[in-house]
Amino acid sequence: MPTRMERRQERARRRRREARAWLLELAAVLVLSVLVRTFVFSLTTVQGPSMRETLHSGQVVAVDKLYAAIGDFSRGAIVICRFPDSRDYYVKRIVGLPGETIEIRGGKTYIDGDALSEPYVLYPAQEDFGPVTVEADEVFVLGDNRANSHDSRSEGAIPRESVVGRVMAVCFPPEEMRLLQDGAD
Repeated sequence: MPTRMERRQERARRRRREARAWLLELAAVLVLSVLVRTFVFSLTTVQGPSMRETLHSGQVVAVDKLYAAIGDFSRGAIVICRFPDSRDYYVKRIVGLPGETIEIRGGKTYIDGDALSEPYVLYPAQEDFGPVTVEADEVFVLGDNRANSHDSRSEGAIPRESVVGRVMAVCFPPEEMRLLQDGAD
């Protein structure tokens, strides 16, 4: 039969093992959460009027970062991106894909001469633009509020690696929660 001292020592060893196990689990959770936030998924807050009426300032959106890593971009996808000479992040919609010629005439967007159906554009561009052809490793992004958007019309098409991720859903405020579909919002 173990002595009182041996029982205390055994309890102390057990507590140390449990504490080490708990700290190891906590460290694993922290590392995993940093990896997920960096490479897979994040939340961001929309700022500015450029995506009005689809998105507005103050909404928190979920961003799929794997979308950018895979690089299978599609027209209509709402993305978080950076312009090459900017530190800021922007929420924009992919309109032009590599090899396509983009033009805006009379508030209507044309891809390779064909009018693009854009039911989400309630505030069309006030000035004509283009035509410009998107290079092989670039995408052309525009805000849905074409009358008030800093986008590829002034910055040019952006390199594919400037796309951070695709906006999947509005998460906040609760009454505005919804999934976003490419080109349908």
